[in-house]
Amino acid sequence: MAEDERTFTKGELDFIDQYTRSLMVGWAHIAIGGAGIPDTPGQRDTPYFKHAMSKGWLTKKEPCRPTASGFKVAAAFLRR
Repeated sequence: MAEDERTFTKGELDFIDQYTRSLMVGWAHIAIGGAGIPDTPGQRDTPYFKHAMSKGWLTKKEPCRPTASGFKVAAAFLRR
């Protein structure tokens, strides 16, 4: 079964959401330096990247960068 066809459990979805929030901190840090998120092989196929895109936390156009709401998610994660 391909990864996009997989159905995640509620617990897995909660983990994906929280782990994606932690990744947003690193992606926001890279973006502050003026760069886009590096396009490492397979990264954009991960459930974390797809989750961030579906939430609107990353731009769809290249170079991929956090949106304003993505920066807010990263800042909120740091405050916890």
